[in-house]
Amino acid sequence: MSAYMYTFRQGRMSATSLEYDNGVLVYRTPYMPALVAELKLQVPASDRRWDAERKVWLVAPQHAATLVRLTEQHLGETIAAPAVPHQVATTETRILDVRYIGSTKDRGDGERSAFGWIGGSWAAIFPERALREWFSADTRPDESPTLYAVLGIPATASTDELKGAYRRLARTWHPDVCREPDAKEQFQRIQHAYEILRAPGLRARYDAGRALEASVRDREGADRAAVDLMAAGYRSPLRCGLIMTEGHEVLGRFVVQQIIMWQDIVRGDGKVLVTSWPMGAEQPEEVYS
Repeated sequence: MSAYMYTFRQGRMSATSLEYDNGVLVYRTPYMPALVAELKLQVPASDRRWDAERKVWLVAPQHAATLVRLTEQHLGETIAAPAVPHQVATTETRILDVRYIGSTKDRGDGERSAFGWIGGSWAAIFPERALREWFSADTRPDESPTLYAVLGIPATASTDELKGAYRRLARTWHPDVCREPDAKEQFQRIQHAYEILRAPGLRARYDAGRALEASVRDREGADRAAVDLMAAGYRSPLRCGLIMTEGHEVLGRFVVQQIIMWQDIVRGDGKVLVTSWPMGAEQPEEVYS
């Protein structure tokens, strides 16, 4: 079933439609910035996708009432919500062959997430929470990344875990291989973090300094919101891999709820895949090193 109507507004015809098709809502509406902004605010990024070819929004079925309300509020049109069969999102475990993960962004609804490039399209969504949890990057919004977060390891990491993380990231971000615009800067940060944490005395002093800062912050009740830092978004230390996840599929994209395992993509000769996205490129560049 679908609801479709034409209305004449100020001498011109505008078309608005809301249809249910193959498990998703297809929402077509005249362009109105305020309506788009409100749609992004009301519907989570994982539950909406803009289809540029058809120039329609694809929206998860549970948001039908929201689309009806937004249409009436912003266009002054009344449309009926199509009949939608009852659906239950099932959580599944899936191994994703991710060739690139971008930076997290606020998708307009207050939820920060990163898209994952799989099979030639952005076919996965990684919430910032899931990435930070996996890479032990649970810093406050007003803090700079810790040296542990730079290497993607917990503060309790052993010497062997520290060495393994360093080698993995150094290979990923080495300027001779990585084509990211800031590869050199990131590589230097990785080297700096490793040099500090691999020396027992320097690591102990660093940990003591972190504990002191946390104590002072708690006493002062500091709760600043570093706008610039948050706007930049969180970036996964690793950009690709075979990632075992738990999640569910929405609108043809797999929405990750939890990362269970992350392995390098290794070729038959033992070389490891490193990917980066050169400025101006239309897809990630793959190099085995």
